[in-house]
Parts: sequence; C-alpha cells; structure tokens
Amino acid sequence: MTAPSGPFAAHNGRCYLQLSRWGYARGEVVDCFYPLYPLLIRATAPLFGGNHVVSGVVLSNVFSLAGWFLFLRLTARRWGLRAALWSLGFLIAFPGSLFFQFIYTESLFFLLLMGLWWGLQNRRLALAAVCGTLAPLCRGPGAFLLLPLAGHAFETTFPSGLSAWVARPRQGRRPSSFPHSSGPATATAENQPSQASGGQQKAEPARGKPDRLRPGAVWLVAGTPVLGFGIYLALMWHWTGNAFEGIDAQHRWGDHAISNIWNIPKFIAAFFTPATWYDRNATVLDRLVFLLIVSTLPVLWRQDKSLAVWTVALGILPAMSGTFTALTRYASCAFPMFVALGLVINRRPRPWAGAGLLAVFGLLHAVLLWRHVHFLWAG
Repeated sequence: MTAPSGPFAAHNGRCYLQLSRWGYARGEVVDCFYPLYPLLIRATAPLFGGNHVVSGVVLSNVFSLAGWFLFLRLTARRWGLRAALWSLGFLIAFPGSLFFQFIYTESLFFLLLMGLWWGLQNRRLALAAVCGTLAPLCRGPGAFLLLPLAGHAFETTFPSGLSAWVARPRQGRRPSSFPHSSGPATATAENQPSQASGGQQKAEPARGKPDRLRPGAVWLVAGTPVLGFGIYLALMWHWTGNAFEGIDAQHRWGDHAISNIWNIPKFIAAFFTPATWYDRNATVLDRLVFLLIVSTLPVLWRQDKSLAVWTVALGILPAMSGTFTALTRYASCAFPMFVALGLVINRRPRPWAGAGLLAVFGLLHAVLLWRHVHFLWAG
C-alpha cells in the first residue's frame, strides 16, 4: 500500500497520507508518525471528494493562517504592532516555515501552541488544557510542553517564590519592563512602544479572567501533555497491539531518541562534525539554526523568562533528541525565537538589519522549497 506522490505529498507528507488512508499496522515504518494530523485529513477528505491530498493541503494552509493570526495578536498585545509584524515576518520567511503549506504537522502543531499560549495569557484554562492534550498527539515534542506548563503552574501557585528572587531588580540594572506570562500583560508607560523606537501603536492589555486561579486547575493543565501522551499510547495499543509501536518505529529511522538528550558527549561531537551543507544528517544549516536559537535565549530571559523555557522545550530539546536532524523544520515552531528577533530589530531603529535577515531567511526558504518540490531532502 502506497500513498500518492507529488510535490504536495513528498517525504513525510506521503507517510501522513498513507496513515490517513489505511491507518496504522504493526511493523510499518510510518508508525513513528503521530495520529492527530492524519485523522483530521481522513475526517475532512469527504469534503473534497475523498481527495486526501487536497484535504491535507487545505488543512495545513488554514491551520497556518490561523496560527499566524493568533501569533500576531498575542505578540502585538504585549509588545506593540511593529515588533509583532517584524516577528511574524521572520516566522513566515524562516527557511523551515515552508512546511506550513505542505502536508506536514508544522501548521497544526503551531496552531495548538498558539491556542495554548492564548489560553495561558488570557486565563482560558479549558482552551489551554485541550491544546496541551492534543499537542503530543500531533508530534513528539508536544510532550516537552510539560516544562513550560509546569513553570507556569509554579509561578501561578507561588507568585512570590522563586520568580520574585529571579526577577527582582539588581543593583545598577534597570528592572525588566515586561510582565511575566503567567498573568495578563498590562500596558504601562514602560512597555508601550514609543515613537522613538518606531512603534506604531500602544501595546494592548490582555483581557482575561480575574487574577485568582485555583492552583489545582493550573497544575491539571500542566499535566495535560502527560495525558495526551497516555492517550497516544492507548491508541497505538488499540491499533497495533503494541502501545510502544510508534517509539519502536522511530528506532528504524535512526533519527530521534529520548536517550540522546542526556548523551551530552554525543551531542557535542555531532555539533562539530557536520558533513554537508544540507542533507538528512550532519548538516551545517541545522547547526547554524541551533546557534540562532541559543542566541535568542538571553533576550527572552531578560524580557520574559517563561518564553526562554518555551524555547528550550521547542528548540533545544528537539535538537538534542534528534541530534540536529531536521532542526530547521522543527525550529519553525519555536515561536519565542521569532519574538526575540522582532524585539531586537524593533528596539534598534536599523531597518536595514531586519531587511537583511529577512532576505537571508527568504533566500534559504526558496532554496529549500526548490529542493522539496524536486523530492530532495529539505527537512
């Protein structure tokens, strides 16, 4: 049984189409892919005359547009429209973002991330719980969301604990002017973009429920990635008779393994031994993307420490578990990286720097797009 092949169904897309048509079966290499996306393709295919390819392409584009819209709204609300537009521009031009328009899970996963971020920012815990549960059913790194969600729950439960010590102003340093993400952002005279910095509008205060949240509720939300991964194991057991069939199938590909995360010597050795500019393994581009992710951590730590934790979950840990394999694609969902880039460009009135970075991203995006539609490895 094989799925249709074509520019919109190349590489992983073909695997998702096979799963959407015929489902999981024990011993198949495609069992390593997660079920939410192919299930949605199957459910919506009748709307397009049973054409799974059209269904997948339409879903990816709808999900990506919705995710980008939420990203723009949330970023503009906290840091102003101009910074948000820069951030969105970097996100769309980023080379790995080409997969938002193809039959890949990037668009759906990014939309779930934005739903989760929106739920936390606006204290919509039901929305956050749904997105947190579905994320591990969409792709493996969804389980890593346990880290930022647990951090959010800790900050909500102990608002004057560790956070107060970490965030307190140090002598000789100006205190951070940005609120922590565990509560609604408040537009103040400090965090509103000024005309001098090129801001075009004032940051909009987040609208949310009253400040009081039940600690038990936020900790339940923090546990939703575990629940989602448990549902995934139960589904794999139902479909194949082996709850760990998907994990076993990942070993057949030889890419991602959770044990790689604590194999630090292997990770360091891999970083310094790229073999090609861009191919399936040992590529220079993926390592440059990793350096870009790491370089944004100080900016995020100064502005919103919780976003630094998100970056570890969405960028650092996938790099370690996969030893840089397909990191350029995975990094397209590491949304705090693009927030940091937008903030840096917006604060320093140097549009040529932002335009130059957009041009570099766009050029690499075009090159990888050409490779993808010609059935060459692009991520």
